[in-house]
Amino acid sequence: MRGPARALWRVLICLVIGTMPLGESGAALGQGAPRSTGQVGSQAAAQAASQISHPAGKYSISGVVVSATTGHPLDRSEVIITAAVDGRPAGETKTGEDGKFSFTGLAAAKYALTGSRRGYITSSYDEHWEFSTAIVTGEGLVSDGLTLRLPPQAVLYGTVTDDNGEPVAQATVSIYRQNARSGLGNIVSAGQFMTDDQGDYEVTRLGPGNYYMSVSGRPWYSTRLQPQRDARGNSIGTAASSSLDVAFPRTFYSNVTDSDSATPIPLKAGDRIPVNFSLHALPSLHMTIQLPRPTQVQGPGGSMAMPQVEQELFGAREPVQVNFNFQSSPTSPNAVSSVEIDGITPGDYQVEMRAQDGSATHFGVVNASGDLSLDAAQATPLADVTGKVGMANGEKLPEVTFVALRTGDQPNGGARVEKDGSFTLRGIAPGSYELMAFSETTALSVTRVAAMGAAVEGHVLKVGSQNINLAATLVTGAATVSGVAHRAGKPASGVMILLAPKDPEDYQDLIRRDQSDSDGTFSLPRVVSGEYTLVAIEDGWTLDWARRGVIEKYLRLGQKVTVPGNIKEMKLPVAIEVQAK
Repeated sequence: MRGPARALWRVLICLVIGTMPLGESGAALGQGAPRSTGQVGSQAAAQAASQISHPAGKYSISGVVVSATTGHPLDRSEVIITAAVDGRPAGETKTGEDGKFSFTGLAAAKYALTGSRRGYITSSYDEHWEFSTAIVTGEGLVSDGLTLRLPPQAVLYGTVTDDNGEPVAQATVSIYRQNARSGLGNIVSAGQFMTDDQGDYEVTRLGPGNYYMSVSGRPWYSTRLQPQRDARGNSIGTAASSSLDVAFPRTFYSNVTDSDSATPIPLKAGDRIPVNFSLHALPSLHMTIQLPRPTQVQGPGGSMAMPQVEQELFGAREPVQVNFNFQSSPTSPNAVSSVEIDGITPGDYQVEMRAQDGSATHFGVVNASGDLSLDAAQATPLADVTGKVGMANGEKLPEVTFVALRTGDQPNGGARVEKDGSFTLRGIAPGSYELMAFSETTALSVTRVAAMGAAVEGHVLKVGSQNINLAATLVTGAATVSGVAHRAGKPASGVMILLAPKDPEDYQDLIRRDQSDSDGTFSLPRVVSGEYTLVAIEDGWTLDWARRGVIEKYLRLGQKVTVPGNIKEMKLPVAIEVQAK
């Protein structure tokens, strides 16, 4: 059973337009983001609600809530059931000392079963990421004697200090996690937190998994570049650096300064692991960027390109905390002739100049081993990607449609599509990107891409420094493909179901997944017409299933499926046999 599609769409929108708060410890960090169950009243009232919110029937759902680590029953756990089809409330209750729960008088249907308790990760039955197993009631089906396991939340905590053992206040603690959700196993950002005035931090509500950590900050005693001014108050340079002109390099666990050497922190449910950092101050390096001509910062015509300094961490680029000092032009006191940057330490950086109109240039990878000067006139323009998208069948685009470029499992720039299908993506760095399209109201997939100014493989775009104009054809996923998974001839519950196109690594947006319900059934919504292979994999949730070398051996034993166009429902006549991981 798949989780709410609308919530996932909102997360994708946030990722694309850059509005996802990095400090949301629950939804961003916990395995299976905790769902809000609302206020649960007395057990009697809850039982009454379970009777009146759903048509009366003769079936029941019952079981016990236990700790996923110890197996001990959990009292005072809130348990709810909702209709799997539309999320309509069907009952809620609270466990007693024995951890048991029971819902009676239920009609034959599919129900989502979810439990929560303080100190534990809110979880649905047999949950894996956004998937879980629905409980199916009906004649001859087992819906009693269930075990609902709640993993205790894990915690990372510690103290950040400097060379003298003094606490580093307001340091940024960044959390990363190996992402099994995407099927690529990439390491992705999972949140940022600040140390308090004692240098302490604590990150709670973490689910099991492999995590990485880094810390960045600035010594409280460090001096910053101080502009020198002439008699008229115009900036004519900066004061010479001093022994207090220092900075902390970004430091990864355990005590290294590059992400490739970072040590993973394996977290199990209920772990509470201390991770302390000691930051070593280094002389701050200075980077000066000479502008091609004096440029207004504000006021009429004030469109100066602002520097953007980033580092590549775990395959993705992240901003670096630096300080800027704008140098006035001797011939034009109200304009800026150069920008001086401090607060960086030795290492490789990506340096870009981005203007208010969205145009951008970049210097590529800059190795900072000492003070250096860059000339903005020699920077390479970043590519603008413009084009149009249209529906394959000629119908109108959904009211709100977005396009984005994705590298790995990270969106890199996104834009809303205009009514005529046009869009513009500004300042795209060189690299290979998969073109994505999505909407809240329907599933969209890219089937064809043609481009001028870039090579195209499938719908992977090879971006260089040249501007690109492209045209793409979109299709909607209209069909729901349903079936049943068998293990040794009997219905298999909790199995990962995957429907893959001919080339799943290059066409990830066509992949559909689900988890089989308690009667072995599954449903794959919004499938685009085409040729697919269906597989059912036992405990396949930790596989890098989107990688060609991993999924191919399962596809060889899978079931071939052809999804025709212009259909809404497709029920597979033959059960899919479960493969061992």
